[in-house]
Amino acid sequence: MNGKEIKISVKSQFRASHYHDGALDEPLHDHTFIYIATLKGQLNNEGFLVDFREVEKFLFELNKSLSFKILNEIIPNSTTENVAIFLFNKIKEQYPQIYKIQVFEKENYSVTYEE
Repeated sequence: MNGKEIKISVKSQFRASHYHDGALDEPLHDHTFIYIATLKGQLNNEGFLVDFREVEKFLFELNKSLSFKILNEIIPNSTTENVAIFLFNKIKEQYPQIYKIQVFEKENYSVTYEE
């Protein structure tokens, strides 16, 4: 439309477990990972970047593949940092407009990843 970039964000969550060896040495524990995926790009002819509901549906399916799983079996070194990178790359497969992701491990602990 006007040639300017716009950013949209969709918030989602899943509950899963992970553990850490090495310096952290934490036994298996779980979190509700809350994340915000932000997409960036040009508006289409109808005046939007991507339908929020479409993104939400995709994230719901992604969450189902991670919910109530042991993340170490899916994501090597499943720190929140690596969870953020994993989510970003999975979303990018469907939405190349992904700009950044912010993942909250706890209310006051988050990781932001962007390319």
